[in-house]
Amino acid sequence: ITAITFFIGTLAISGIPPFAGFWSKDEILASTFKANPVLWGIGFLTAGITAFYMFRMYFTTFEGDFRGTDKKLVAAVKAENSVGKEAQADDSHGHHHASKPHESPITMTFPLMVLAIPSILIGLVGTPLGNYFEYFIHAPSEKLTEVPVEGFTPEFLLMGGSSVGIGLIGISFAILMYLQKKIDPSAIAKSIEPLYKLSKNKWYIDEIYEAIFVIGSRRLARQVLEVDAKIVDGAVNLAGFVTVVTGEGLKYFENGKAQFYALVIFIGVLGFVIVTSI
Repeated sequence: ITAITFFIGTLAISGIPPFAGFWSKDEILASTFKANPVLWGIGFLTAGITAFYMFRMYFTTFEGDFRGTDKKLVAAVKAENSVGKEAQADDSHGHHHASKPHESPITMTFPLMVLAIPSILIGLVGTPLGNYFEYFIHAPSEKLTEVPVEGFTPEFLLMGGSSVGIGLIGISFAILMYLQKKIDPSAIAKSIEPLYKLSKNKWYIDEIYEAIFVIGSRRLARQVLEVDAKIVDGAVNLAGFVTVVTGEGLKYFENGKAQFYALVIFIGVLGFVIVTSI
């Protein structure tokens, strides 16, 4: 069930008719072509690449021999993805479940089957053959009108046919590389090693994000922390220190001796007289 539903989803994402992805992809490419042919060309090539990597994923996952128990492959994947100590500590537990492939329980497969149905049929809503379903679901108070059947226009056949063609080309390359093994992907990777590394490292987006945002925000946070510790906390600590010193000084004026109070009053009055007489 998992393989079948995954295959249906793969066909849909690859834009193969009559699956849902074909209609949405064709509409996007047609609209893009009218707006900017250059962007259409990029989308056109992307459609072929999408079909290629989707079937690559399908073939490597569901076709051929089971590779989950290949220790060398597992070690290579872990080394490449820098698996942490916690994941490595749970390694034996993972091998227990990966020793033999098995179907998922109904709680997992039932949603897959439910989602596979619209992946096949929902694209037929709004096709050039006439969108009766859209008018069928209108409120009863709204007036129903006859929907003219547009048919497949030459423009639709050209744009749709080209998008399907590039998708089939991508699928064909995936079959030759990962199903029939007639083309060695590693040889291609070596011939275009810089581009391969750029693609493998996802255009280094993660590294750029790490350098600019993560490291940059940490540096900014450390600077803000330093300002907070030295200036903000310093001002608060200074206020407390002044309060303590003032309290320590004033406590000597509260010694309970009347003679000292009289002396303070005398000095205060004398100072006031001197200041006012100047």
